[in-house]
Amino acid sequence: MERILVPVDFSEASHKALEHAAELAKAFGATIDLLHVWEAPRYLPPELVIAGPAPQRSLADLSRAHAEGELQELVRNAGPIASLIGQVRNEEGVPATKIVEVAASGYDLIVMGSHGRSGVKHLLLGSVAERVVRHSKVPVLTVPVPEHHRQQLFR
Repeated sequence: MERILVPVDFSEASHKALEHAAELAKAFGATIDLLHVWEAPRYLPPELVIAGPAPQRSLADLSRAHAEGELQELVRNAGPIASLIGQVRNEEGVPATKIVEVAASGYDLIVMGSHGRSGVKHLLLGSVAERVVRHSKVPVLTVPVPEHHRQQLFR
């Protein structure tokens, strides 16, 4: 195992996935690449301009820049894990589709968090992790949020 892809959405689940990926990377001498996939809002045109005190920017540019800042902060706060991180990618698209596409470009493993939604929440929101598991040709390790964290998140 040489390359591990860790899709992140900046949630507790993706932080846990990064920790697990780091343990695997250390054990196998692999590198970790981070991937954040952001999706433009469906009902607003991406060219919509946001006005304010800063220079005007499109919604797509603002979303991209915000995600880029979050990725930089994640790497900055990764501590010793940062030395295992290779590429940091910020892509636009449908998350599950883009993750599967990127993983097929030469990764040995995907390690991703799972929010553990069930019932109506799962039906309405779906599961990116579930779709990735179903469609990826690359092995996927899902890391669930611990039960006590999940209960706090969904109150």
